[in-house]
Amino acid sequence: MRRATVVLLIFLLIVGGIIGSSLVLRNQPQLEFTIAVHPLAAEWVRAAANDFNASEPLVNSTRRVRANIITIEDLDVWLDSPNWTRNDHPAGWIPASNASVSYTTATIPFEIVEPSLARTPLVWGGYMSRVQVLLRDGATLDWATVQQAAALESWAEIGGEADWRFIKLAFPLPNSDISGLAVLLSGAGSYYEREQLDRNALMDSAFLAWMRPIFDAVPNFQTLGGNVAQGFARGPSTAEIGILPEVQWLLQLNGILRNEAVGFYYPRYNFVLDFPLAMWADPTAPLSDDERAAVAAFGQYLRTTAQERVTAYGLRPAEREPQTGDALFDEALKYGIALAPDYGIAVQAPQRQVAETLIQQFR
Repeated sequence: MRRATVVLLIFLLIVGGIIGSSLVLRNQPQLEFTIAVHPLAAEWVRAAANDFNASEPLVNSTRRVRANIITIEDLDVWLDSPNWTRNDHPAGWIPASNASVSYTTATIPFEIVEPSLARTPLVWGGYMSRVQVLLRDGATLDWATVQQAAALESWAEIGGEADWRFIKLAFPLPNSDISGLAVLLSGAGSYYEREQLDRNALMDSAFLAWMRPIFDAVPNFQTLGGNVAQGFARGPSTAEIGILPEVQWLLQLNGILRNEAVGFYYPRYNFVLDFPLAMWADPTAPLSDDERAAVAAFGQYLRTTAQERVTAYGLRPAEREPQTGDALFDEALKYGIALAPDYGIAVQAPQRQVAETLIQQFR
């Protein structure tokens, strides 16, 4: 047999093998895996998953994979239990805070594979007619100023208009929203002027008494709803001043401005939600190699390609700040939102039992 013929046969065998392998690969069932995400990041992650899936990603060079997104609040995982079992659980979880992962490891095994995919700090906000009253004497809109006003209860007592009646504050309910716990920790940091808070500090009767008027100044947590900024956007008759994750303020800014101008202020003692990615890590019921590779690949996608779109959903990128041209942030600059704000002092989350006990004080 001539050499040319032999070479041609070998070439055809190689091509046939490649085509055959491709056909086998295309016919192999797609591996679907689930990522549970905190609601504040869900729209961004869902949009990123759509793009990720459209690229027909492969893991381990052989397996097609597809990410499915569900939403769950952090406290539903570590406080109330989401009914996840060894046989029924997401492959990955993106809570709002790294603290939530540490709170679950004793009962629900996850390990962090991406420490942060996005960020959003707490921000004070208020309708300017009210804020200007609080800032008349050169004060800043922070915990001390708001607490003093809440303790007096009536706007008339602090120089506001009598028909405003009682001061109406807004923030998430601590026993149902991790943002509400973050608010309590920010307040405690301001009260003690330190970032480390133990059980003695958080259960101290003087601190709890100081915080109580602020909590009581929220007219109705149910009326505010799960997205407190939406409730705030109903106008000063519902809420006048609040402390919320920055992302909520940004996404509801247009609705808020239909009522009147607003001002934003970053607290000195802040709690930044950092959205890590955690992977299921139960050694008695482990993920398959392909599942682990799929979660890691999606995490890599969120940390790289998807970072370009994170600001469009009101979140800050994991490792840089928003820039001029990021529309939601640009629109809010004139009201006090900053591209590179002073984040102040980062309050550290206490141990889980302490956090649970603190939450129970403000139900």
